Amino acid sequence: MKILVTGANGLIGRKTIKALQIGNKNQIFATSQRKIQANPNIEFFTVNLIYSDINKLVETLKPDVLIHCAALSSPDACEVDKYSCKKLNVEVTSRFATACRDYGTHLIFLSTDFIFDGKKADYTETDFPAPICYYGESKLEIENIIQDMKIGATIVRTSLVYGYEEHLSRSNIALRVIDHLKNGLSYRVPFDQIRTPTLAEDLALALITIAEKREGGVFNVSGGEKLSVYEFSKRIAVCFGFDESLLISTSTEELSEPAIRPLNTSLDITKAKILLNYQPTSLNDSLKILKNQLHQK
Repeated sequence: MKILVTGANGLIGRKTIKALQIGNKNQIFATSQRKIQANPNIEFFTVNLIYSDINKLVETLKPDVLIHCAALSSPDACEVDKYSCKKLNVEVTSRFATACRDYGTHLIFLSTDFIFDGKKADYTETDFPAPICYYGESKLEIENIIQDMKIGATIVRTSLVYGYEEHLSRSNIALRVIDHLKNGLSYRVPFDQIRTPTLAEDLALALITIAEKREGGVFNVSGGEKLSVYEFSKRIAVCFGFDESLLISTSTEELSEPAIRPLNTSLDITKAKILLNYQPTSLNDSLKILKNQLHQK
């Protein structure tokens, strides 16, 4: 299978590429804005997708599947720079969707739990989206565009993805908590934001299953445990043997971040379990995996 992965320097892109390499069954192409470490088994393209000829890229490579991970995924960055958010999250993705339609490529698009307002909890794929920040708005806008095109694409909504890779283009909540606590620094985390934290390796395997099955539609793919960001951070502290008293339980309102955060965006993953045979790793085991990876670096 010929697979093109965008956002190859991000956590999800890196984990997906690693999983795709197992067994050497796939021909892998990857794009990133920054130069990527050379790998003889992968054809890399260092490009700025906003200014690239996406149609020509897809026409030249003719991938069977496109796993589109590239995005401006920081809610605060999206709120502060709505122009760039619109360009990358909506316009670039729309161009990829059009190229996928024209060249028969199956599109897998990474969306977010932030398309919901957080007032309901345990969201299913059919629940009504109502984003309350621009990041969520941008993801919902392109979801609607993709669905209106009726090209059999797959939209994957996920939540609070965490994990470790060297030289990541962007950190994640788990790594920020670990970095603060191992250095004896306090860290404020919200007690009122409920998520279903997702191990990046689990998400990557689900993306590959979708690629193999060409399963279209909308899927929630996240961890299987629902807890607050504060509780999640405490579990990290316990697993790593850090002083959990350094974690300061704070309300979302007190954090005063540029982007408004929905409070409870926990995802129901029943559909993915049934159709994709998706079985997320338990949180305790996931944190042990993360701990082992960090100890090996």
